[in-house]
Order: sequence, then structure tokens, then C-alpha cells
Amino acid sequence: MPHENPDHRFARAAGKATRAFLDGHQREAERASADRAARAEAQARTERQAAERRQARAAATGSVAVRTARWWWAALAVVFALLTVSFAVGGDSRPEQYVLAAVTGVLAVATGTGAVQLWRGRRGAVGLLTAIAVIAGVPLAVRGQPLLIAFAVVLLAGAALLWLPAVRGRLR
Repeated sequence: MPHENPDHRFARAAGKATRAFLDGHQREAERASADRAARAEAQARTERQAAERRQARAAATGSVAVRTARWWWAALAVVFALLTVSFAVGGDSRPEQYVLAAVTGVLAVATGTGAVQLWRGRRGAVGLLTAIAVIAGVPLAVRGQPLLIAFAVVLLAGAALLWLPAVRGRLR
């Protein structure tokens, strides 16, 4: 019978305890990692479902209003462009006419820019187009001429259309 040193028993017991500790620690780390992955997957699933609900709600409620706003402002940009051409080439060559052509040209470019932003779904389009409607619409409305009042109403109605929750909800 070989003679066994008592220190070897302690060393073996310490080695077994160390292995048991390391194995338990590794199992705990794997379980914690699996829990984190499951929580992350559940959170991602919840976020996807919420995004799908928002998209469905926006598609159901906002699509007509958004399309209307887009076409409304695109048409107004075309009207401003036509007015610019009309003032620039038509009638007398008076300085006032060229000033009107320049003003409507600036409005055409600004409205066109806002309409493009609106088509791209940018929230900044609301502020730009509302400013155009107020800056151009209010002076036209107080002129007292029926055609100018009608055009001012069209501009201001377009601005009101932009502030509908269905439209604002679709812009980023």
C-alpha cells in the first residue's frame, strides 16, 4: 500500500472545489446570457409589434390626408410658378410687374421645396409651408378682392391640412 501524503488529499479536495466553483460559475454565466438574450428578443418583438401597430394606424387614418396635403401643395407650387411666368412675360413691361414676378418666383421655389420635403415625409415641411401660407395668405385676404380672398383661403386651408394629426403623425 503506497503511502499517501495528507496534503495530497487537501490539494485534491481544493481542486475539486475549484472545478465545481468554476463549472457552477460557467453555468450561471450561460444562464444569465440566455436570460439577457430572451429579454432582448422579447423587447425587440414588442417594439416590432408597436411599430407595426403605428404603421397600420397611420396607413388607415393618415393616407388620404397625407396624399391630399402632398398634392395640394404641389399644385400650389405649380400655380405660383405659372403666376411667375405670367407676370414675367405678359402685359406691360412695368417695374411693378417684375417685382410681382420675383415675389411669386420666390414663393414658387419655397413652396416647391416644401412640397418636396412633404413628399419625403419631413416634419420641417409643415413649418415652411405654414409660414408661406401665413405670409402670403393673410395679406391677400385683407386686400378685399374676391379672387385674392379665394386664393388666400386655399393657402390657409392647405396650412390647416398640414396640422391635422393624421398628417403630422406620418412625418418624421
